[in-house]
Amino acid sequence: MKLFKNLLLIALVSSQLFGLSALAASRLDGLVAESVIKPIAEEVSGIAARRNLDRITLYHRMRAGSQFRESAEFIRDQLLGYGLQDVQIREYPADGKTMYGTQKSRYAWDVEFAELWELKNEGSHWSRDRRLGDWAAMPLSLAQDSLSGEVEADLVDIGAGTSASDYEGKDLEGRLVLTSSQPETVANIAVGQHGAAGIISYAANQKTAWWKEDDRLVRWGHLDSFPKVKTFAFMISLGEARRYQARLHNGEQVRFHARVEAAQNMGQYTLVDAAIAGTDPAVAHEEIVFTCHLDHPRPGANDNASGCAAILEVARTLHTLIAQGLLPVPRRTLRFVWPPEIEGSLVYLSSRKDAQNIRANIHLDMVGGGPVTKSVFRVSGGPMSVPSFIADLAHEIGQFVNQQTEQFASGKSASYPLISAEGGKEPLLALMEGISLGSDHQVYNEGSWRIPGFYLHDWPDRYIHTNFDQAANIDPTKLKRAAFIAALGGWILANLGDQDAPALLALLKRNAFDRVADVLRRTQQWNADDAAVASRVFAQLEHRKLSSLKDFMAVGTGAIEMQQQFIEELYGLIHTGGETRAGNPGVVYRRNPDIKGPMS
Repeated sequence: MKLFKNLLLIALVSSQLFGLSALAASRLDGLVAESVIKPIAEEVSGIAARRNLDRITLYHRMRAGSQFRESAEFIRDQLLGYGLQDVQIREYPADGKTMYGTQKSRYAWDVEFAELWELKNEGSHWSRDRRLGDWAAMPLSLAQDSLSGEVEADLVDIGAGTSASDYEGKDLEGRLVLTSSQPETVANIAVGQHGAAGIISYAANQKTAWWKEDDRLVRWGHLDSFPKVKTFAFMISLGEARRYQARLHNGEQVRFHARVEAAQNMGQYTLVDAAIAGTDPAVAHEEIVFTCHLDHPRPGANDNASGCAAILEVARTLHTLIAQGLLPVPRRTLRFVWPPEIEGSLVYLSSRKDAQNIRANIHLDMVGGGPVTKSVFRVSGGPMSVPSFIADLAHEIGQFVNQQTEQFASGKSASYPLISAEGGKEPLLALMEGISLGSDHQVYNEGSWRIPGFYLHDWPDRYIHTNFDQAANIDPTKLKRAAFIAALGGWILANLGDQDAPALLALLKRNAFDRVADVLRRTQQWNADDAAVASRVFAQLEHRKLSSLKDFMAVGTGAIEMQQQFIEELYGLIHTGGETRAGNPGVVYRRNPDIKGPMS
């Protein structure tokens, strides 16, 4: 045991001295054959994905709305054109009443017309001077779930509009309010309590290093889908708001004409669903499900036309290679789903009686951001509550792409540079990380279904949820690389069998070195008892990763026992004396298994 500890410490020190540990270096040998990597790399097209993305960005894709339906029909038609046969549009009520697990369906939101005009004082009357909001030209300028209304009114600045001091000494009756908050945050107070006629918001984008730097951005706004107060809101840029604030501060009267014709109506969620059927009778009912989310305001290029176009390209690529005989038909079924974000996945999973057959979820949300977006590409695993070897596999593929693309960018020889003729040549430099929240994968991961998988996404992105999330910012090379990672990962999972156990056991063993090194660094300043608890918790996670192999293959008892012993010795390094103590976990809450869906 002492020799084992010394050898391990040498390995850990080496990983610190030389950067990426040789023990954790990406290697696909043994995990997937060259005869699979090569055709996928050659067939997957960033240009084809970008062309489809261009089309998707033409639609204002609001849940259950007419343009969402049009974009869904476009994807369906592309799939049929590619030759996939198991293609359908699934429909579910969006009626404000039907419950899908813990999610109450929302109404469809339909807009006929919306304009916001600044008026000019002509002495005897006010005339139109400048149009700031225009549904036809920029749907994002109208906050989601705005309802009909028309008013000619003065503007009053209420700042954040979230405290009583923001309203002191201000008469809002029949006026429009200018706020830095999201419309839904101030609607009940400004409109419901103080009688404002409507809202003009300059809510800033998500906070990143570039927050508020670009004052041209118009952010996606929201009102409550089940409003206590019915009103409307327009969204303007920070730059416009600052100019209006300066004018109001100087005592100038600022007046607008606002008109909205919009309503919430009973409608239908529409989800495109396509599949490449598995052929192994023993496992064909098991599914690897690729997801994205199709909804978002126009243009919504990186968020999330990019993910939608990428899985469309995965479907085309794999179907084409199978049809050409370059890849065999998969053992398990590959399924592709284009829902509205989060609620659509909850609708889909809660409506499937056979959701237990889904073995993995591969989710793509924002995978095409070029240099101008300042995005960082990430390959995310899953939560600690659903430990799985799938995250290790995804990270191995991600590291493979990192290495190949970095070699190519540095002028070295690379077999798989994965570049597009219309895209960049930069290295991918993807980050490998654990759980990252905020999209549909968390519905699959959470306690109702506990479906493992991996998540490909960009963060940060300085244009997310704004009018500048445009197709021009999308890099076809990035789309190609994201589609390659997803396609290769999905293909491996669809075809895993007993023969793959040794390679995956070796992968988990290699990665356990890096994980224990990380825990050791984090706990070196802790007391012995706390370090012991950490040792026990993380060792259990390693054991559960091993157990997750059994969902895909038979693993020999002897091999499992040997690796379990290895894990115990490895994590024994974290504490220095006595037995590892798990400690008192306190109260443990367990969910009612009959209630499906997130508890938030």
